[in-house]
Amino acid sequence: MTGAGDSRRDAFDPAVDVGRKRGNRNAKWSKHGARTLPAWVAEHDFRPPPAVTDAMQATIDHGDFGYHNLDEDVGEVFARWAGERYGWCPDPEFVHTCVDVLQGVTAAVTALAEPGAGVILTPPIYHIFLQICPTARRRQLEWTMRRDRERGWTLDPDDLEALVRREPGARVLLWCHPHNPTGWVAGTEVLTRIVELAHAYDFYVVSDEIHADLVYPDSSAPFVPMLSIPGAAERVVTVTSPAKTFAMSGLRCAVTAYGDRGLRRRVREAHPPLLLGHAARTGIDATIAAWAHGAAWTDGLVAHLHGLRDHLADRLAAEAPAVRLHRPDATFLAWLDVSACGLGEAPAARLLERAGVAASEGSEFGTNGDGHVRLNFGTSAAVLDEVVDRLAPCLNGPADG
Repeated sequence: MTGAGDSRRDAFDPAVDVGRKRGNRNAKWSKHGARTLPAWVAEHDFRPPPAVTDAMQATIDHGDFGYHNLDEDVGEVFARWAGERYGWCPDPEFVHTCVDVLQGVTAAVTALAEPGAGVILTPPIYHIFLQICPTARRRQLEWTMRRDRERGWTLDPDDLEALVRREPGARVLLWCHPHNPTGWVAGTEVLTRIVELAHAYDFYVVSDEIHADLVYPDSSAPFVPMLSIPGAAERVVTVTSPAKTFAMSGLRCAVTAYGDRGLRRRVREAHPPLLLGHAARTGIDATIAAWAHGAAWTDGLVAHLHGLRDHLADRLAAEAPAVRLHRPDATFLAWLDVSACGLGEAPAARLLERAGVAASEGSEFGTNGDGHVRLNFGTSAAVLDEVVDRLAPCLNGPADG
């Protein structure tokens, strides 16, 4: 029998119990019914490391679910995690918990861009971001991605400068880093230029870094935290969480990090404190355990996902050559161009109907999304192979449409 610190016990386990996923009413696995294979929502299928469930069980065993005072512990463990993995050591005093990344992002965006001000998005972009401006009465602006045959999807800072020159009312760039849905990772040169432009044109950056841990060894650039860039402290708010790495979005705990006291004050004082609430005790337990003890497990996860990414790309190239896929630098999401496959204006809906595979509709991600689907490959090799087995006959060109 292995102990709590045994490396074999804490190693990443690539198995997926499909029956348990469906039986637990997991949203990914239950939304489209028992005959559908889910590849839509951005959540992988693997159990978190035992340290996470042990920490939650310890609280359950104590039978004490009252108020807590653990926020400072989260800041300290996040600072250690970021320092060890990225060489960036935020001040724990400037790290604060929030309920989830979307709450932290929306709070920062609305604090830094007044009603009617411009908020810049980078489409195709995580579709929930497209709800922020209409519901918060901000003006949505677009720094659209470019697709290069060799480099895949990228963003050109010259396009950002042209945009902010045209739009002096732009106040916030909502930055998705690494990028969802394309999996692109921006290099230091791009990040530095963004910070320089933020100073020059008086806007702020709200950086969602929830996929930071999931960057592949062959990425075009390593992950660099936005707040580690010189000059970023006065202009950047970072929001992140272990939720994507450890598949625990339902536990409701994220962090907002700052590098500047004045910027922190501005964001935190913009909303009534009671309106934003607090992270849950069990979410904090899980977060602390994940960041304190999950490094080796995360390395195993990334290695597994790397293999799945390449396996998916190789199978599609061989069996569905009409599909265009640039292998993502990060995430477990594949942004597939299926415009040559004869699937019509709603390809994900057609694939759900014909193949019994639920992917995300590309048009939901805004500009440049038409003719695409986002496919989640964060599962076991067996499930992914069944997904491709079902999809490939539907992806061979207009004759199948």
